[in-house]
Order: sequence, then C-alpha cells, then structure tokens
Amino acid sequence: MSTDIPDLPDIPDLPIEDFEVPEDDDQGVESTHGGSIEVAVIGSGQGGSRIAEAFYKQGYLKTIVVNTAQHDLHHVELPDKHKLHMNRSVDGAGKNMDSGAAAAEEFKQDIYDRMLKVFGKTDRILVTVGAGGGTGGGSCKVLVDIAKKYLKYTGCDNVNEKVGVVIALPTAGESASPNVSKNAKQLLEDLTDMADSKQISPLLMIDNDKIKKLYPGLTVKKFWPTVNSTIAGLYHTFNVITTHSSAYSSFDPADYDTVLSSHGCMILGVTNVKDYSSGTEISKALKNNLQKTLLAGGFDLSTAKSVGVVVVGGSDVFEESAGLMDAIEYGFDTVANLVGNALVHRGIYEMGKGKLRVYTIISGLSKPTQRLAELERFRN
Repeated sequence: MSTDIPDLPDIPDLPIEDFEVPEDDDQGVESTHGGSIEVAVIGSGQGGSRIAEAFYKQGYLKTIVVNTAQHDLHHVELPDKHKLHMNRSVDGAGKNMDSGAAAAEEFKQDIYDRMLKVFGKTDRILVTVGAGGGTGGGSCKVLVDIAKKYLKYTGCDNVNEKVGVVIALPTAGESASPNVSKNAKQLLEDLTDMADSKQISPLLMIDNDKIKKLYPGLTVKKFWPTVNSTIAGLYHTFNVITTHSSAYSSFDPADYDTVLSSHGCMILGVTNVKDYSSGTEISKALKNNLQKTLLAGGFDLSTAKSVGVVVVGGSDVFEESAGLMDAIEYGFDTVANLVGNALVHRGIYEMGKGKLRVYTIISGLSKPTQRLAELERFRN
C-alpha cells in the first residue's frame, strides 16, 4: 500500500483576526453617564473629535479621538490617554479622504490597543465624524471595521447592530468648497448604503446647516459647542430616561435598544410645548414643529421602522392640566401617522416643574435623497 501523501490543493489565506491582543488586558475606564446602555465613542478628525468630546462631557468616559493633525488634538479637552495622533509624514489629511483611510489602516493596531485601554467592556460603539474632512471621512469605514472586531473580541453578538456612526453634514458655507461637498456626498452615500444593507446601526444624522438655522443668534465661538452638546445631550437623554420608572408609561432599555438596532438612518429632536391647555395643542406642536426641530432634514418620515417618543413634564403640569393625558395620547397618534407603519415606543414621565417637552428619536429611515441632491449641486 502506498503511503505517498497526495498533493494538497492551494488554500487561500483566511482573513482570521489580524490584531494582537496583549496579555495584560486593560479593563477600561468607568463611565459616569448613568444610562442603561454602555456606549463607547471614537471620534476621528476635527469635527468627529468635537462630537466625541461632547459625549465625554456627558459622562461617556469610554471615549477616544484620533487625528492626523497634532494641533487639532491639542484643542480636544480629553486626557492624553484618550488621544491618538496618527503621525504620518505630513501633518493632517488636507481634505483628502484617501489619506485619512490610509492613516487609519496604518495605525489599526494602535487604535485597537487604545480601545483596550479605554473602552474595556461596552454594549455599543459609536464612530463620530464630520462629513467634509479628509481624516474623519476617510477613516470612518476603517474605524467601523475595527470597532466590530473589538466588540467580537469582547464577546458581543450581532455587531452589525451594535456599531453605529454619527455623521455631521457641513453648513452651506462649508459646502461651497468643492472638496468638502464631494467628501460629504461620497461619505453620506457610502454610509447610507451600509445602513440600508444592515452593516451598521444606527447611522445618526446631524445636519449643521439645519442646526445653524435653529440657532440663528449663536456666535461662531458658541456654535460648535452648542451643536455638539445638543447631539450628545439628546442621545444621553434617551439613555438616562430608560433608567427611570414611570407611573404612566415607560420607555425602557429594551425599547431604546430596539430603536438603536433598526438600521437605516436615525434622527433626533425635541419639541417644547408652550401651550398645553387644550386637547389638540400637543398634537399641533408636534405636527408643526417635528420636521423643524429634528437635527437633520430631507427624510421621508413614513419610511421609518422604529420610533421613540417621550413626553416629559413637570409635576405641576400633570397636576393642574385637565385632560392632559388625552392630549398626550393624541400627540402620540399624530407622530404615528407621520411615521407610517413604524413601531412607536412611548414614554410619559413626570420630572421637575413647569416645562412640557417631547423628545423624538426616529430610526430605520431611508437615505435623505433631498440632502444628497443639495450636496451634488454644490459640487457642480
């Protein structure tokens, strides 16, 4: 009997884990946000780092920022342990997304190591970027890939539902630069395709041009801190509200997780209801202001898959306003009609005094074709 071993066929290299895991694995820092879902944040580029910094200030201490420009990192108010300079031959990416992507590829292991030191165990990871730049826009998809591999390593399932992106679209003034509008359109198309094909969730859209119109009186110095604290603050509000019980109706952690896992695009908003004396005022306020107060536009709300609507009012409002519950229910129905067949998760909370606010989170939306068309016009 022959003992010759037959020739084996060529087997291609398998893309098995390409990161080294140090033996002295860090446990990460402890966050102080008090929400039900632990979220880690990685910001890239100048715009993305500013958004990440705003999350850090809300207590999301599992936050790191990366940049090709050392001088931009100096202005980010985070501990040095949370910053990584992707040091290449030229400082910065010069609005070149290929350069940003190459930097992230080159520093993959360094980014992963920094995640280990700062993140530890986390439920979700958000990648935050500005859409017009070279570093943030170019590195975004690479960072998403690293984040997924990190979550797999830490034992997380369904990573396509646990890694999301916050993308900030440029103002009209910024879009006047052909490179900025080109980068923004390319990244927005790429990310909306990824969200539609269930590769990321959520894709949280922030439109700086729309927010600029919401805050017309802000100085240049105050604009960016206000925008970024609004973004992080609304995300944080939903996360914290899920830890509170309600005598009326609760928006619980499972509701929030369902909304965050619905893929597609996601937008946030808050509506102040000044007059709640009649049964239709809350409904009118929502119908008239919902599109205005959402932090991004150009969407067909009827394409939504999952929605969270949370009403928060002072104890005096609930005690003194006759028929308030009927008015709130009518308001919920109004939102349900605007978002088509989407599942609407509701919450009613009595907190503080005086104000009545309606917080809205809408996810699973189709891509904003109107906004994409506007960016295309700037390119031409």
